[in-house]
Amino acid sequence: MRPLLRAFLATIVVALATAAPTGAILDGRPDTAHPYVGIMVTVVDGQRVPVCSGFLVSPTVFVTAAHCVDALGGTLPAYVSFDQAFTASSVLRPGTAIANPAFESGESAHEIALVLLDEEVTNRGYAELPRVGLLGSSARKDPLTVVGYGATDVVKGGYNFQFVRSFGDARLSKLQKDGFNLRVSNGICFGDSGGPVLLGDSDVAVGINSYVNNRQCAGNAFAFRLDTAESLGFLAPNL
Repeated sequence: MRPLLRAFLATIVVALATAAPTGAILDGRPDTAHPYVGIMVTVVDGQRVPVCSGFLVSPTVFVTAAHCVDALGGTLPAYVSFDQAFTASSVLRPGTAIANPAFESGESAHEIALVLLDEEVTNRGYAELPRVGLLGSSARKDPLTVVGYGATDVVKGGYNFQFVRSFGDARLSKLQKDGFNLRVSNGICFGDSGGPVLLGDSDVAVGINSYVNNRQCAGNAFAFRLDTAESLGFLAPNL
């Protein structure tokens, strides 16, 4: 399995100069229904560098994947933008990145993190957190929606990034203790890490986009479960 971030940072700066409002998520559709989904950004040598997707669950708590925060190395700053099409002039909201302390680089366990925003965001709405064990019930059979700002397609020598919030369809194919396999109609790809996996057309976030299985972003993907005591317990002190 490969972190969705791995190839993202290698090509991101050049792509920013040509970003345009077309679909993200492989073969996805531009998303205006989930304004609480944003993009986490850092700054390297004065250059804005998009890192991962994520989503608000309260006015100050922006959830993302732990490997995204791990990529900041404990020294790079964290910002969030909620523009539907992220550009070099998008407003950035500063915050403090906090990863699950149990997470270890390169692993898929404990794959949850947050950015604690310096100021409240009250005009975007919020994703709803699930109850513990929701995916162990009949909800596991429901359709899923994935949202993110990742690559739009795989091209020779790399990926095409447009940095547009988009959505696609998915199904749960295998439920595990701390995550689940996604069977995707519109594939998540590099940069979609941290974005929500929503239950049907609701705002209930049951998972966090985490990994793809190959560099073509084809086939199944993996999401980290939010409907666990660990995930909800990690978020609770900041809610």
